[in-house]
Amino acid sequence: MSPELTAASILLDLVRTIVILLPAMTANTFAPFLGGGTPVDLGKARPDGRRYLGDGKTWRGFIGGSACAALLGMLLLIAMHLSGFRDVDSSLWGSYPLNMVLIAFMATGSLVGDMIGSFIKRAIGRPRGARTFLLDQWDYVLGAALFILPFYPWWFRTFVADHHWISLVLFLVVAYFAHVVANRIGYWIGVKKEPW
Repeated sequence: MSPELTAASILLDLVRTIVILLPAMTANTFAPFLGGGTPVDLGKARPDGRRYLGDGKTWRGFIGGSACAALLGMLLLIAMHLSGFRDVDSSLWGSYPLNMVLIAFMATGSLVGDMIGSFIKRAIGRPRGARTFLLDQWDYVLGAALFILPFYPWWFRTFVADHHWISLVLFLVVAYFAHVVANRIGYWIGVKKEPW
Protein backbone atom coordinates (compact mmCIF):
# COMPACT_ATOMS: atom_id res chain seq x y z
CA MET A 1 0.00 0.00 0.00
CA SER A 2 1.33 3.44 -0.97
CA PRO A 3 2.22 5.85 1.85
CA GLU A 4 0.07 8.97 2.26
CA LEU A 5 1.17 11.66 -0.16
CA THR A 6 1.69 15.06 1.49
CA ALA A 7 3.91 18.07 0.83
CA ALA A 8 6.10 17.04 3.78
CA SER A 9 6.46 13.46 2.52
CA ILE A 10 7.41 14.71 -0.97
CA LEU A 11 9.99 17.08 0.52
CA LEU A 12 11.51 14.32 2.66
CA ASP A 13 11.57 12.02 -0.35
CA LEU A 14 13.30 14.72 -2.40
CA VAL A 15 16.00 15.07 0.27
CA ARG A 16 16.39 11.28 0.27
CA THR A 17 16.71 11.29 -3.54
CA ILE A 18 19.38 14.02 -3.42
CA VAL A 19 21.39 12.06 -0.83
CA ILE A 20 21.14 8.87 -2.89
CA LEU A 21 22.25 10.64 -6.07
CA LEU A 22 25.01 12.69 -4.41
CA PRO A 23 27.79 10.47 -5.85
CA ALA A 24 26.43 11.18 -9.35
CA MET A 25 25.98 14.89 -8.64
CA THR A 26 29.48 15.46 -7.26
CA ALA A 27 31.67 13.50 -9.70
CA ASN A 28 31.62 16.34 -12.22
CA THR A 29 32.50 18.78 -9.43
CA PHE A 30 35.59 16.82 -8.36
CA ALA A 31 36.83 16.15 -11.92
CA PRO A 32 38.08 19.69 -12.78
CA PHE A 33 40.10 19.86 -9.55
CA LEU A 34 41.82 16.57 -10.36
CA GLY A 35 41.94 16.90 -14.15
CA GLY A 36 44.72 17.68 -16.58
CA GLY A 37 47.10 15.41 -18.41
CA THR A 38 46.18 12.92 -21.10
CA PRO A 39 42.82 13.50 -22.80
CA VAL A 40 40.42 10.54 -22.85
CA ASP A 41 40.25 10.75 -26.67
CA LEU A 42 44.10 10.79 -26.76
CA GLY A 43 43.97 13.88 -28.96
CA LYS A 44 42.30 11.98 -31.80
CA ALA A 45 40.06 13.82 -34.23
CA ARG A 46 37.36 12.93 -36.72
CA PRO A 47 38.20 13.04 -40.45
CA ASP A 48 36.83 16.61 -40.56
CA GLY A 49 39.30 17.68 -37.87
CA ARG A 50 36.84 17.96 -34.96
CA ARG A 51 37.94 16.27 -31.74
CA TYR A 52 35.92 13.37 -30.32
CA LEU A 53 35.88 14.84 -26.81
CA GLY A 54 38.49 17.55 -26.49
CA ASP A 55 41.20 18.44 -23.97
CA GLY A 56 38.67 19.08 -21.19
CA LYS A 57 38.00 15.36 -20.67
CA THR A 58 41.11 13.75 -19.21
CA TRP A 59 41.86 10.35 -17.73
CA ARG A 60 43.03 11.95 -14.52
CA GLY A 61 39.78 13.92 -14.17
CA PHE A 62 37.65 10.90 -15.06
CA ILE A 63 39.35 8.49 -12.66
CA GLY A 64 39.87 11.05 -9.89
CA GLY A 65 36.35 12.48 -10.15
CA SER A 66 34.76 9.02 -10.16
CA ALA A 67 36.90 7.85 -7.22
CA CYS A 68 36.24 10.94 -5.06
CA ALA A 69 32.49 10.91 -5.71
CA ALA A 70 32.33 7.17 -4.97
CA LEU A 71 34.33 7.72 -1.77
CA LEU A 72 31.90 10.46 -0.74
CA GLY A 73 28.96 8.09 -1.24
CA MET A 74 30.67 5.34 0.74
CA LEU A 75 31.48 7.74 3.58
CA LEU A 76 27.80 8.73 3.66
CA LEU A 77 26.87 5.05 3.78
CA ILE A 78 29.26 4.43 6.69
CA ALA A 79 28.19 7.62 8.52
CA MET A 80 24.53 6.57 8.31
CA HIS A 81 25.46 3.12 9.62
CA LEU A 82 27.54 4.45 12.53
CA SER A 83 24.87 7.00 13.49
CA GLY A 84 22.22 4.29 13.58
CA PHE A 85 20.17 6.04 10.88
CA ARG A 86 20.45 3.19 8.38
CA ASP A 87 22.18 -0.16 8.73
CA VAL A 88 24.72 -0.94 6.00
CA ASP A 89 22.57 -3.93 4.96
CA SER A 90 19.41 -1.82 4.58
CA SER A 91 20.98 1.39 3.30
CA LEU A 92 19.49 3.91 0.91
CA TRP A 93 21.60 2.22 -1.77
CA GLY A 94 20.43 -1.30 -0.97
CA SER A 95 22.21 -4.11 0.81
CA TYR A 96 25.93 -4.75 1.28
CA PRO A 97 28.09 -5.32 -0.81
CA LEU A 98 25.94 -4.33 -3.81
CA ASN A 99 25.44 -0.85 -2.34
CA MET A 100 29.20 -0.19 -2.64
CA VAL A 101 29.15 -1.27 -6.29
CA LEU A 102 26.05 0.81 -6.98
CA ILE A 103 27.62 3.96 -5.49
CA ALA A 104 30.75 3.45 -7.63
CA PHE A 105 28.59 2.86 -10.72
CA MET A 106 26.64 6.07 -10.11
CA ALA A 107 29.82 8.13 -9.77
CA THR A 108 31.43 6.59 -12.87
CA GLY A 109 28.23 6.69 -14.91
CA SER A 110 27.88 10.37 -14.17
CA LEU A 111 31.22 11.17 -15.83
CA VAL A 112 30.55 8.74 -18.69
CA GLY A 113 27.30 10.66 -19.28
CA ASP A 114 29.28 13.90 -19.24
CA MET A 115 31.65 12.48 -21.87
CA ILE A 116 28.73 11.29 -24.01
CA GLY A 117 27.38 14.83 -23.82
CA SER A 118 30.75 16.20 -24.96
CA PHE A 119 30.91 13.64 -27.77
CA ILE A 120 27.45 14.73 -29.00
CA LYS A 121 28.37 18.41 -28.75
CA ARG A 122 31.58 17.88 -30.78
CA ALA A 123 29.64 15.76 -33.32
CA ILE A 124 27.09 18.53 -33.93
CA GLY A 125 29.82 21.13 -34.22
CA ARG A 126 29.52 22.84 -30.83
CA PRO A 127 32.93 24.18 -29.79
CA ARG A 128 34.36 23.40 -26.36
CA GLY A 129 32.77 25.66 -23.78
CA ALA A 130 29.74 26.54 -25.90
CA ARG A 131 26.48 26.50 -23.95
CA THR A 132 24.23 23.60 -24.98
CA PHE A 133 20.86 23.47 -23.24
CA LEU A 134 19.95 20.13 -21.54
CA LEU A 135 23.25 18.46 -22.41
CA ASP A 136 25.10 20.84 -20.09
CA GLN A 137 22.75 20.24 -17.18
CA TRP A 138 21.53 16.64 -17.39
CA ASP A 139 24.07 14.56 -19.30
CA TYR A 140 25.47 13.27 -16.01
CA VAL A 141 21.98 12.25 -14.82
CA LEU A 142 21.43 10.21 -17.99
CA GLY A 143 24.84 8.56 -17.61
CA ALA A 144 24.17 7.63 -13.98
CA ALA A 145 20.72 6.32 -14.96
CA LEU A 146 22.25 4.04 -17.60
CA PHE A 147 24.78 2.68 -15.11
CA ILE A 148 22.14 1.82 -12.48
CA LEU A 149 19.87 -0.06 -14.91
CA PRO A 150 21.42 -3.44 -13.95
CA PHE A 151 20.36 -2.82 -10.33
CA TYR A 152 16.67 -3.47 -10.93
CA PRO A 153 14.46 -3.72 -8.85
CA TRP A 154 16.39 -1.34 -6.53
CA TRP A 155 16.04 1.68 -8.82
CA PHE A 156 12.34 0.97 -9.46
CA ARG A 157 11.51 0.79 -5.74
CA THR A 158 13.72 3.81 -5.00
CA PHE A 159 12.78 6.20 -7.80
CA VAL A 160 9.48 5.06 -9.32
CA ALA A 161 7.21 3.05 -6.99
CA ASP A 162 4.99 4.60 -4.28
CA HIS A 163 5.06 8.13 -5.75
CA HIS A 164 8.88 8.30 -5.63
CA TRP A 165 8.78 9.42 -9.28
CA ILE A 166 7.39 12.80 -8.09
CA SER A 167 10.55 13.42 -6.08
CA LEU A 168 12.65 12.24 -9.03
CA VAL A 169 11.03 14.82 -11.31
CA LEU A 170 11.57 17.51 -8.64
CA PHE A 171 15.17 16.32 -8.34
CA LEU A 172 15.72 17.03 -12.05
CA VAL A 173 14.61 20.62 -11.45
CA VAL A 174 16.87 20.91 -8.39
CA ALA A 175 19.74 19.29 -10.33
CA TYR A 176 19.37 21.85 -13.12
CA PHE A 177 19.72 24.81 -10.76
CA ALA A 178 22.42 23.10 -8.67
CA HIS A 179 24.43 22.58 -11.85
CA VAL A 180 24.07 26.25 -12.81
CA VAL A 181 25.15 27.43 -9.33
CA ALA A 182 28.06 24.95 -9.10
CA ASN A 183 29.37 25.99 -12.51
CA ARG A 184 29.19 29.67 -11.66
CA ILE A 185 31.14 29.03 -8.44
CA GLY A 186 33.69 26.99 -10.42
CA TYR A 187 34.05 29.86 -12.88
CA TRP A 188 34.49 32.44 -10.11
CA ILE A 189 37.23 30.45 -8.38
CA GLY A 190 39.01 29.77 -11.67
CA VAL A 191 38.41 26.00 -12.00
CA LYS A 192 36.07 26.34 -14.99
CA LYS A 193 36.63 28.45 -18.08
CA GLU A 194 32.93 29.08 -18.65
CA PRO A 195 30.17 29.87 -16.14
CA TRP A 196 27.87 27.09 -17.46
